[in-house]
Amino acid sequence: MDESHDLTQSLEDYLETIYELTEEVGGARGSSVADKLHVKRPSVTSALRSLAEKGLVNYSPYGPVTLTEKGEVEAKKVIRRHKAMEIFLERILGVDGTESKDAACRLEHAMNDEITTRLVEFVEFVDSCPRVGASLFRRSDYHCREKNNDQYCAMCIHGCLDEIVHSGRTVDLSSVHRESQPLSSLSGNRETLIFVQLAEELQDRPEYPSTYWRPNKTLRLLKTDKEGTDEMFHVEIDGRLFVINLEDAKKMEVIPF
Repeated sequence: MDESHDLTQSLEDYLETIYELTEEVGGARGSSVADKLHVKRPSVTSALRSLAEKGLVNYSPYGPVTLTEKGEVEAKKVIRRHKAMEIFLERILGVDGTESKDAACRLEHAMNDEITTRLVEFVEFVDSCPRVGASLFRRSDYHCREKNNDQYCAMCIHGCLDEIVHSGRTVDLSSVHRESQPLSSLSGNRETLIFVQLAEELQDRPEYPSTYWRPNKTLRLLKTDKEGTDEMFHVEIDGRLFVINLEDAKKMEVIPF
Protein backbone atom coordinates (compact mmCIF):
# COMPACT_ATOMS: atom_id res chain seq x y z
CA MET A 1 0.00 0.00 0.00
CA ASP A 2 1.15 3.54 -0.73
CA GLU A 3 2.53 4.79 2.60
CA SER A 4 1.03 8.23 2.16
CA HIS A 5 -2.40 6.62 2.30
CA ASP A 6 -1.78 5.68 5.93
CA LEU A 7 -2.29 9.40 6.53
CA THR A 8 -5.67 11.03 6.96
CA GLN A 9 -6.83 13.59 4.44
CA SER A 10 -6.25 16.30 7.03
CA LEU A 11 -2.63 15.27 7.67
CA GLU A 12 -1.94 15.13 3.93
CA ASP A 13 -3.23 18.71 3.68
CA TYR A 14 -0.82 19.74 6.43
CA LEU A 15 2.12 18.14 4.63
CA GLU A 16 1.19 19.87 1.37
CA THR A 17 0.81 23.22 3.13
CA ILE A 18 4.16 22.98 4.94
CA TYR A 19 5.88 22.13 1.66
CA GLU A 20 4.22 25.04 -0.17
CA LEU A 21 5.05 27.55 2.59
CA THR A 22 8.67 26.40 2.57
CA GLU A 23 8.82 26.90 -1.20
CA GLU A 24 7.00 30.26 -1.13
CA VAL A 25 8.53 32.04 1.86
CA GLY A 26 11.42 29.83 2.91
CA GLY A 27 9.83 28.27 5.98
CA ALA A 28 6.69 27.35 7.88
CA ARG A 29 5.47 28.16 11.37
CA GLY A 30 2.38 27.00 13.20
CA SER A 31 0.70 30.37 12.75
CA SER A 32 1.30 30.48 8.97
CA VAL A 33 0.05 26.91 8.60
CA ALA A 34 -3.10 27.83 10.57
CA ASP A 35 -3.69 30.90 8.38
CA LYS A 36 -3.25 29.01 5.11
CA LEU A 37 -5.55 26.16 6.14
CA HIS A 38 -8.02 28.41 7.98
CA VAL A 39 -7.88 26.34 11.16
CA LYS A 40 -7.27 27.15 14.81
CA ARG A 41 -3.82 26.91 16.39
CA PRO A 42 -4.68 24.00 18.74
CA SER A 43 -5.66 21.93 15.68
CA VAL A 44 -2.33 22.77 14.05
CA THR A 45 -0.40 21.78 17.16
CA SER A 46 -2.17 18.44 17.33
CA ALA A 47 -1.57 17.72 13.64
CA LEU A 48 2.12 18.68 13.78
CA ARG A 49 2.70 16.44 16.77
CA SER A 50 1.08 13.56 14.91
CA LEU A 51 3.24 14.19 11.85
CA ALA A 52 6.34 14.40 14.03
CA GLU A 53 5.50 11.04 15.61
CA LYS A 54 5.34 9.54 12.12
CA GLY A 55 8.77 10.98 11.31
CA LEU A 56 7.44 13.34 8.65
CA VAL A 57 8.19 16.75 10.22
CA ASN A 58 10.63 18.31 12.64
CA TYR A 59 8.51 20.16 15.18
CA SER A 60 9.06 21.93 18.48
CA PRO A 61 6.80 24.51 20.16
CA TYR A 62 7.53 28.08 18.99
CA GLY A 63 10.10 26.86 16.46
CA PRO A 64 9.92 26.58 12.67
CA VAL A 65 8.35 23.49 11.15
CA THR A 66 10.42 21.60 8.59
CA LEU A 67 9.81 18.45 6.61
CA THR A 68 12.04 15.48 7.16
CA GLU A 69 13.44 13.72 4.10
CA LYS A 70 10.63 11.18 4.40
CA GLY A 71 8.10 13.98 4.87
CA GLU A 72 9.25 15.80 1.75
CA VAL A 73 8.83 12.62 -0.31
CA GLU A 74 5.28 12.16 1.01
CA ALA A 75 4.43 15.85 0.49
CA LYS A 76 5.54 15.69 -3.15
CA LYS A 77 3.34 12.63 -3.68
CA VAL A 78 0.33 14.53 -2.33
CA ILE A 79 1.08 17.56 -4.51
CA ARG A 80 1.58 15.39 -7.60
CA ARG A 81 -1.82 13.72 -7.07
CA HIS A 82 -3.43 17.11 -6.53
CA LYS A 83 -1.96 18.64 -9.70
CA ALA A 84 -2.78 15.57 -11.81
CA MET A 85 -6.41 15.60 -10.71
CA GLU A 86 -6.71 19.38 -11.14
CA ILE A 87 -5.34 19.24 -14.70
CA PHE A 88 -7.63 16.32 -15.55
CA LEU A 89 -10.70 18.14 -14.26
CA GLU A 90 -9.86 21.43 -15.97
CA ARG A 91 -8.41 20.36 -19.30
CA ILE A 92 -10.13 17.05 -19.99
CA LEU A 93 -13.50 17.43 -18.28
CA GLY A 94 -13.73 21.21 -18.73
CA VAL A 95 -14.55 21.91 -15.08
CA ASP A 96 -14.32 25.55 -14.00
CA GLY A 97 -10.96 26.51 -12.48
CA THR A 98 -12.19 27.33 -8.99
CA GLU A 99 -14.45 24.30 -8.83
CA SER A 100 -11.71 22.01 -10.16
CA LYS A 101 -9.31 23.15 -7.43
CA ASP A 102 -11.87 22.42 -4.70
CA ALA A 103 -12.78 19.06 -6.21
CA ALA A 104 -9.13 18.10 -6.70
CA CYS A 105 -8.49 18.72 -3.00
CA ARG A 106 -11.19 16.18 -2.15
CA LEU A 107 -10.43 13.61 -4.84
CA GLU A 108 -6.63 13.55 -4.60
CA HIS A 109 -6.72 11.60 -1.34
CA ALA A 110 -8.39 8.63 -3.03
CA MET A 111 -5.59 8.10 -5.57
CA ASN A 112 -2.45 6.04 -5.06
CA ASP A 113 0.80 6.51 -7.00
CA GLU A 114 -0.15 4.09 -9.79
CA ILE A 115 -3.47 5.83 -10.46
CA THR A 116 -1.74 9.21 -10.41
CA THR A 117 0.85 8.05 -12.94
CA ARG A 118 -1.84 6.67 -15.25
CA LEU A 119 -3.80 9.91 -14.99
CA VAL A 120 -0.72 11.99 -15.83
CA GLU A 121 0.07 9.76 -18.81
CA PHE A 122 -3.51 10.06 -20.06
CA VAL A 123 -3.41 13.85 -19.89
CA GLU A 124 -0.06 13.85 -21.72
CA PHE A 125 -1.50 11.56 -24.40
CA VAL A 126 -4.53 13.78 -24.96
CA ASP A 127 -2.21 16.79 -25.05
CA SER A 128 0.05 15.29 -27.70
CA CYS A 129 -2.38 13.35 -29.92
CA PRO A 130 -3.51 15.60 -32.80
CA ARG A 131 -6.77 13.72 -33.20
CA VAL A 132 -7.95 12.87 -29.70
CA GLY A 133 -6.62 16.05 -28.15
CA ALA A 134 -8.22 18.36 -30.66
CA SER A 135 -11.51 16.51 -30.40
CA LEU A 136 -11.75 16.52 -26.61
CA PHE A 137 -10.77 20.15 -26.24
CA ARG A 138 -13.40 21.21 -28.82
CA ARG A 139 -16.27 19.42 -27.13
CA SER A 140 -18.10 19.32 -23.85
CA ASP A 141 -20.19 16.18 -24.31
CA TYR A 142 -17.67 13.56 -25.62
CA HIS A 143 -19.96 12.49 -28.48
CA CYS A 144 -19.25 12.94 -32.15
CA ARG A 145 -21.15 15.96 -33.39
CA GLU A 146 -21.39 14.65 -36.92
CA LYS A 147 -22.60 11.05 -36.89
CA ASN A 148 -22.42 8.11 -34.55
CA ASN A 149 -21.62 4.94 -36.48
CA ASP A 150 -18.55 2.83 -37.20
CA GLN A 151 -18.51 3.55 -40.93
CA TYR A 152 -18.39 7.28 -40.40
CA CYS A 153 -15.67 6.90 -37.73
CA ALA A 154 -13.50 4.91 -40.15
CA MET A 155 -13.92 7.55 -42.85
CA CYS A 156 -13.21 10.36 -40.38
CA ILE A 157 -10.04 8.73 -39.05
CA HIS A 158 -8.78 8.09 -42.59
CA GLY A 159 -9.42 11.71 -43.50
CA CYS A 160 -7.69 12.94 -40.38
CA LEU A 161 -4.57 10.86 -41.02
CA ASP A 162 -4.51 11.92 -44.66
CA GLU A 163 -4.65 15.57 -43.59
CA ILE A 164 -1.84 15.10 -41.10
CA VAL A 165 0.42 13.43 -43.66
CA HIS A 166 -0.17 15.90 -46.48
CA SER A 167 -0.77 19.25 -44.84
CA GLY A 168 2.60 19.59 -43.14
CA ARG A 169 0.89 21.65 -40.43
CA THR A 170 0.61 19.17 -37.59
CA VAL A 171 2.82 16.09 -37.35
CA ASP A 172 5.24 14.34 -39.68
CA LEU A 173 4.26 10.71 -39.14
CA SER A 174 7.38 9.43 -40.87
CA SER A 175 9.20 10.00 -37.57
CA VAL A 176 7.38 6.98 -36.14
CA HIS A 177 9.56 4.74 -38.29
CA ARG A 178 12.89 6.37 -37.50
CA GLU A 179 15.43 4.48 -35.45
CA SER A 180 16.54 5.81 -32.11
CA GLN A 181 19.90 7.48 -31.72
CA PRO A 182 21.95 8.84 -28.81
CA LEU A 183 21.18 12.35 -27.67
CA SER A 184 24.87 13.15 -28.10
CA SER A 185 24.53 12.84 -31.89
CA LEU A 186 22.19 15.82 -32.11
CA SER A 187 22.78 19.56 -32.01
CA GLY A 188 20.53 22.05 -30.25
CA ASN A 189 18.07 23.88 -32.46
CA ARG A 190 14.89 23.71 -30.36
CA GLU A 191 14.45 20.22 -31.77
CA THR A 192 11.55 18.04 -30.61
CA LEU A 193 12.49 14.50 -29.60
CA ILE A 194 10.76 11.39 -28.30
CA PHE A 195 12.59 9.83 -25.38
CA VAL A 196 13.25 6.08 -25.70
CA GLN A 197 15.40 5.01 -22.76
CA LEU A 198 18.27 5.72 -20.40
CA ALA A 199 21.20 3.34 -20.12
CA GLU A 200 20.82 1.15 -17.05
CA GLU A 201 23.61 2.94 -15.20
CA LEU A 202 21.70 6.25 -15.42
CA GLN A 203 18.29 4.95 -14.37
CA ASP A 204 18.77 5.36 -10.61
CA ARG A 205 20.56 8.68 -10.81
CA PRO A 206 18.60 11.39 -8.91
CA GLU A 207 19.28 14.00 -11.59
CA TYR A 208 17.18 11.96 -14.04
CA PRO A 209 13.90 11.34 -12.15
CA SER A 210 11.61 8.79 -13.74
CA THR A 211 8.71 11.27 -13.49
CA TYR A 212 10.33 13.11 -16.40
CA TRP A 213 12.58 10.50 -18.03
CA ARG A 214 9.94 8.00 -19.07
CA PRO A 215 9.68 6.20 -22.45
CA ASN A 216 7.61 8.13 -25.02
CA LYS A 217 7.97 11.46 -23.21
CA THR A 218 8.39 14.50 -25.45
CA LEU A 219 11.71 16.35 -25.04
CA ARG A 220 12.91 19.66 -26.41
CA LEU A 221 16.62 19.96 -27.18
CA LEU A 222 17.03 23.70 -26.72
CA LYS A 223 20.73 24.09 -27.37
CA THR A 224 24.19 22.61 -26.99
CA ASP A 225 27.13 24.58 -25.73
CA LYS A 226 30.55 24.27 -24.16
CA GLU A 227 31.22 24.38 -20.43
CA GLY A 228 34.98 24.34 -20.20
CA THR A 229 36.02 21.45 -22.40
CA ASP A 230 32.79 19.52 -21.98
CA GLU A 231 29.87 19.71 -24.39
CA MET A 232 26.53 20.29 -22.59
CA PHE A 233 23.04 19.50 -23.83
CA HIS A 234 20.13 21.67 -22.61
CA VAL A 235 16.92 19.61 -22.60
CA GLU A 236 13.45 20.71 -21.51
CA ILE A 237 10.83 18.23 -20.29
CA ASP A 238 7.43 19.47 -19.04
CA GLY A 239 8.88 22.92 -18.40
CA ARG A 240 11.88 21.64 -16.41
CA LEU A 241 15.40 22.24 -17.73
CA PHE A 242 18.06 19.52 -17.59
CA VAL A 243 21.70 20.25 -18.45
CA ILE A 244 23.40 17.02 -19.51
CA ASN A 245 27.08 16.35 -20.08
CA LEU A 246 28.38 14.59 -23.18
CA GLU A 247 29.07 11.24 -21.50
CA ASP A 248 25.51 10.99 -20.16
CA ALA A 249 24.06 12.18 -23.48
CA LYS A 250 25.76 9.23 -25.18
CA LYS A 251 23.69 6.91 -22.95
CA MET A 252 20.28 8.44 -23.73
CA GLU A 253 18.30 7.07 -26.68
CA VAL A 254 15.92 9.45 -28.46
CA ILE A 255 13.98 9.67 -31.72
CA PRO A 256 13.93 13.00 -33.58
CA PHE A 257 10.33 14.02 -34.20
